[in-house]
Amino acid sequence: MKTTLLTIALGALAFSAGALTVGESVRLNIENGAHHPVLAPDGKTLLFSTVNHEGLKAYDMATATITVIDDSRGAGFDPVFSTDGSEVYYRTAITVDGLLNRDVRSFSLRNGKASKLRKADRNDVNLADIAGDDFVCADYKSIAVSRAGKVNRISPLPDAHSYLWASMSPDGSRMIFTEPFKGVFVAALDGSGVRRIATKGDFPAWAGNDWVITVVSHDDGYVITDARLYAVNVNDGTMVSLTGEDILVSEATASADGTVIYTDIVGEMYMIKLNTAD
Repeated sequence: MKTTLLTIALGALAFSAGALTVGESVRLNIENGAHHPVLAPDGKTLLFSTVNHEGLKAYDMATATITVIDDSRGAGFDPVFSTDGSEVYYRTAITVDGLLNRDVRSFSLRNGKASKLRKADRNDVNLADIAGDDFVCADYKSIAVSRAGKVNRISPLPDAHSYLWASMSPDGSRMIFTEPFKGVFVAALDGSGVRRIATKGDFPAWAGNDWVITVVSHDDGYVITDARLYAVNVNDGTMVSLTGEDILVSEATASADGTVIYTDIVGEMYMIKLNTAD
C-alpha cells in the first residue's frame, strides 16, 4: 500500500554556526500520530510507527511515498536498517500463555518482499547482529561493539548505571552513547578517550562524523516544560539549538548526509538539513 504526500516548508531561515550550516525546518505531511523515527544510513528512507509501536511504515524521502511494511503489534519497536539502507529488520509481538513472545522479520525496500527469519519466542535478539555489519549498540550495562564479525562488550564508564543510544560514527572511528544520569559521551571504539559532550541528552545520533544531534528536555517534576533539539560538535562540545521554545521535541534521528528528522509530542514530523562541512 502506497500513498503519495507533499511536504510543507515552515518559515525558519537558514543560518550558519562555524562549520555547521542549518537549513530551514520542514514539516513532513505524514499522518498525525507518527512517532519513533529511524533514518536509513544514507538518509533516503524514514521508518516510523505509532506511539505504542503498532505497525511499521517507510517514508521515501525523495518521492514522499509511504509504504506499509507491517501492521502488526510491536513492529515499530527499534527496527534496524542494513548498511546500504535496502533492508529493514524488525520484530513483531504476540502473547502466549500471558507472556510476550517476539519473532524476527525482514522487509526489502527494493522489491517489497517480507520474510520471517525466526519464529516467536521469549529470547532477546540483537537485530543489528542479524543485519550482519559492523555496529555499536547499547546493552544495558555494557556496549556491544562489532567489527569484522567479532563482538566485544565494553563499559567506557566504570561507574555507569546503564548505557543508552550507543552508535558508531559514519567513518567507523568513534562511538557516542548516553549515560542517563551523566550525559552524552563520545569515545573510541575500544572505549578509550571517553569525553562528555553534553550534560544531558536523549536520542543522540550522528549527523556526519563531527556533529551529533540530541534532544534536551526539562520538566517541573510533573510535565515537560521545555524540549529542544541541539546539534553538538563532538570535537569541542559546541552546541547549536535547532528548534525554539515554541515546539516540544519528542524524538529525533539523523543520517550521515546531515538529514535530521524530529517529532513533536503529538506526532508531527519535521526535517532539517545540516551541512556539517566534514
